[in-house]
Amino acid sequence: MKDLTESEKSKLRYDYLTIRDRLEPALRSAYSRVILSRIKKLESYQNAKVVMFYLSYGSEVVTDTMINEVLSDGKDVVVPVIQNPGDGIMTAIRITHLEDCYEAVYGIRQPEFNENEIVDKQDVDLIFVPGIVFDSYGYRIGYGKGYYDRWLAGTDISKRVGLAYEVQLIDKIPSGKYDLPVSIVLTEKRLIEVTRN
Repeated sequence: MKDLTESEKSKLRYDYLTIRDRLEPALRSAYSRVILSRIKKLESYQNAKVVMFYLSYGSEVVTDTMINEVLSDGKDVVVPVIQNPGDGIMTAIRITHLEDCYEAVYGIRQPEFNENEIVDKQDVDLIFVPGIVFDSYGYRIGYGKGYYDRWLAGTDISKRVGLAYEVQLIDKIPSGKYDLPVSIVLTEKRLIEVTRN
C-alpha cells in the first residue's frame, strides 16, 4: 500500500477540517455529550484506572465535560504536554483540575510540566485519540506534527480509541509504516470496531 503523499494528506486535512469547522458549536457540544455516553458504556473504560484525554482544541470533539466526569468517577486523568515544540516529544501528565491548564504550544491547552506527575504510557489503561479524519481501519490524519504517532508507539492497539464526529469518517486512508491505528472509533452515531487489513 502506498504512503499518502504530503500533498494528499494536506488536502484531506484541509477538506475535513473545513467540514468539521462548519459544525455549529452547539451541535458539537451535543454530539460530544452523546460520545461521552458511549465512552461510559465501554468495558475498557469501566475497568480503566488511568485514562488519557486530549484537551480539545478548535472544532474537535469536546473533552472538557468528559474529563470532569471521568475525574468524578475517581479515575486518574492524564493529558498531553509538549515542552519543546522542536523536539517532537509529547509527555503524559496527570491532572486533577481542568482549571490548571492554560493555552500553550500551538494554542492548545496543557498543564504545567511537572516531573512528579509524568505517567508512563504503559501505565495508561485507555487512550482517547483526536484526529481530523478517520477511516474504517482505524487510521487517522491529525495536524501533521506526528506527536501522537510517536507517543503511541509501543502501546497496545486495544487501548487506543478515536473520538470523531460522523462527518470525519472516510472509507480508507492509505497509511504509512509510522501511522498507528486505533481499535475503536466513537462518533455521535455509532461505535466502530475497526477492521484490520
